[in-house]
Amino acid sequence: MSYRLFGAETSAYSTKMRSYLKYKAFAFDWVPRTAETEDELKRLSRFGTLPVLVTSSGFAVHDTTPMMEALEADSPEPSATPADPALAFLACVLEEYADVWLAKAAFHYRWTRKKDQRLAAQRSIEEYYPSGAPGERKATEDLAIETMTGQLKTMQLDGELGPVVEKSFKKFIKLLDDHLKKHLFIFGDRPSIGDFAIAGQLIQMMKDPTPAKIIEKDGEFVAKWCEFMSAPTASGPFAALDDLKETLAPIFADDLAAFFLPWAAENLENSLAGAETFDVSLGKDKLTLAPLRSAARSFRELRRKFVTGQAIEALKAFTDDTAATVFLQRPPRQDQRPDQKQDARPVRTESPEGDTAEDETTEVSEASSEQPRDGEAGEDAGRKRKRRRRRRGGRNRAEGEGVSADAGSDQEGDDNASGDDAGSDDASDDAGEDAVSAASDDNAPDADDKD
Repeated sequence: MSYRLFGAETSAYSTKMRSYLKYKAFAFDWVPRTAETEDELKRLSRFGTLPVLVTSSGFAVHDTTPMMEALEADSPEPSATPADPALAFLACVLEEYADVWLAKAAFHYRWTRKKDQRLAAQRSIEEYYPSGAPGERKATEDLAIETMTGQLKTMQLDGELGPVVEKSFKKFIKLLDDHLKKHLFIFGDRPSIGDFAIAGQLIQMMKDPTPAKIIEKDGEFVAKWCEFMSAPTASGPFAALDDLKETLAPIFADDLAAFFLPWAAENLENSLAGAETFDVSLGKDKLTLAPLRSAARSFRELRRKFVTGQAIEALKAFTDDTAATVFLQRPPRQDQRPDQKQDARPVRTESPEGDTAEDETTEVSEASSEQPRDGEAGEDAGRKRKRRRRRRGGRNRAEGEGVSADAGSDQEGDDNASGDDAGSDDASDDAGEDAVSAASDDNAPDADDKD
């Protein structure tokens, strides 16, 4: 089976997916998203984000996480998922970290400093308009910068979170470099889904002057690893967790458990509660932020995996030692004592629309505070919310079918689950907006934080 991968050189998730397809030795054509390919992409895809994987049967799939999960199930070798279930879960945590948190750092560095902004806009426009952009060049660049900086607020990056994300990133580069001095890949001698996700973000950041200097200064082995991750090959098996812990545990303890995981846990709980804002301590900083529902959905899936994963003694010991368990576990219900043990597996009851009952609860809690617009009856608003749920369920099923239709997989994706389809779905007639929207939407993981 062959594929077509629509993407952009300025897109972290496109880089992630292309590297993965090369590693798996899948037959595929790389199709850059340009002004010339835009119409074809719109015919194939219902969304305006990258990457888009199109199967030979014509299915278009958008979210890289279900793409890779389905392809792993269809073609297990060479594996990017460790057979050790403890390592497999930790790889999922790192993929989520990269797709949601590290992506914030990439977007922050690219669009908050003038030199980085200008060079990023130039790259995006040059790629989207290979024959030359219409109109005056600087005006096009200025509009592109305005478009992307306008998304900073919706990503929580217009205030206090930006500097915190920088602290996390600088710490992560040092910790990852220490780990890669001893290991070819994060989990041994072959890349995992976590490697592809992290490398996708870092390869982009090496194109931007500010983060590139940080990687050059503190990440000599990170830089070499990124070069290799463009088209990696396996040189051996995954390692044992005991052989990785010395340098892997500090990544989780000193960065993820200090910054990403407390943010993700608070964001999820407050999204489910329908809160307008929440307070969270990240490192030494206490912040007040607005919930982002797209990130909440993906972290909820990670917690579901941990419900059964924590029964693995080695995994539970690792997450306990790195102070990650408290964030990965679901907090006790109000009617449940803290000493009561949670169910070993989540109970998933299907709703008529195909979403789980928990999905339904999330939708209701989010919609309960909404007031009908002028002239809109409450009944009409309810019907619209139900249609949104149906569309989401149908979209997820179609995406799952897309990757593995020939193998009959029932893998379902979650739009916005990893932030890959978070840009605007609306096409713009303006040259600057077209270019940056086409090339960089996916670097704004929460820009389109909607159902």
